[in-house]
Amino acid sequence: MNKKRNIVGLLYFFIHLIVEVTTFYVVTRCTNDESIWFLALLYDFLAFVPQGAFGYLKDKGVKINFAAVGMMIAGVSLALLHFECSAVIIILVVSVGNCMIHIQGAETTLRSSDGKMTPSAVFVAGGSFGVITGKLLAAHQVPILYVAAIHLLMLVPLLLCRRYADLIDESNLTAYDLTDPNRSNRTVLVLAVLVVVVRAYMGYGIPTTWNKTQVQTVLLYCAMGVGKALGGVLIDRIGVRKTALISTIGALPFLLAGNNLMMISLFGIMLFSMTMAITLGLLVSRLKEAPGVAFGLTTIGLFLGTLPVFVFRTDSVLVNCITVAGLTLASVVILNMICRKEKA
Repeated sequence: MNKKRNIVGLLYFFIHLIVEVTTFYVVTRCTNDESIWFLALLYDFLAFVPQGAFGYLKDKGVKINFAAVGMMIAGVSLALLHFECSAVIIILVVSVGNCMIHIQGAETTLRSSDGKMTPSAVFVAGGSFGVITGKLLAAHQVPILYVAAIHLLMLVPLLLCRRYADLIDESNLTAYDLTDPNRSNRTVLVLAVLVVVVRAYMGYGIPTTWNKTQVQTVLLYCAMGVGKALGGVLIDRIGVRKTALISTIGALPFLLAGNNLMMISLFGIMLFSMTMAITLGLLVSRLKEAPGVAFGLTTIGLFLGTLPVFVFRTDSVLVNCITVAGLTLASVVILNMICRKEKA
C-alpha cells in the first residue's frame, strides 16, 4: 500500500511539473517587459488565492476531475498566446487551469495517503522543476508548438492515476495528526498560515548574490524542489517537530553564511523549503474534512507573503540577513507551539 501511495505522489509530481512548464512559459512570455509589474502581481493573485475556492468545491464532493479540465484550460492559454490575445486574458486562463490541477493533486494525494505526507510533498515539489523549465523555454524562445507537445504529455500520468482510484477514501484523512492537541483549531490554523506567509516573504530575502547564471538558477530551483519533497519524507520518518527544527534552526546558518558560497546556500535553501510539507500537514490535521481548503490556505499564505515584495525590496545583504534571522526565529517559536510532541 505504501508503494501505491508513493506512485500516486510521483504521478502528480509529473502532472504538476508539466503544468508549471506551460504556466511559466506563458507568464514569462507575457511579462518579459519588466515595466509590466502589475501582470506579475495579477498572476500571483489569480494563481494562489482562488485555490481555496476550488478546494472548497472538491471538498463538497464536486464530481469533476479538476486536473483533466485544468489541463485543457491551461492548454488553451498556449493557443491564446499564439494568436497574441490580451496578456490579461491569457494570464487569467492559464491561472484557472493551474489552480484546478493544483487542487486535484492536493485532494488526491492527501485523500489516498492515510496520514502520510510524502506523496503530497512529492506532488508539490514538481512545481519547482516545472517553473524553472518553463522560464528557460520562454527565455530561449522555444516555439509554442513544442511547449504544447510537452503539455500533452500530461495525459500519460493522468490516465495512469485512474489505476489508483481505489486508494482514495474519506477515512484516510482522519489519520493526519501532526498538531499539539492542547492548541485550539483557530490558533493552529492562524499560526500555520502565518508561517507560510513568513516562508514566502523570506524566499525573496535569502542572500544569494552568487545567483548570476542560468545554471545557478536551475540549481536554486532544484534545491527548493528537493527540499519540499524531503520535508514530507522526514515528517513520516522522524516526526513533524524534529523536521520543523531541522528546517528552521538547521537551515539558518547555511542561509546566512551562503551569500557568496553557492553550495552552502543551496543546502540551506533545501532545508528551508521543507517547511512547505510541515505547514500543509498542520492545516490538514485540523481540517480533516476539507483538505482542499487546507491546501488553499497555504496558497493564500504564499500570496500574502509575496505581496510586500511588489512594494518594497532591498538589495542590502545586511538587511536581508537580519530579516531572515528574525523571521526564522519567529517561525521556530510558532512551530514549537503548534507541532505535536513526539512520543518518547
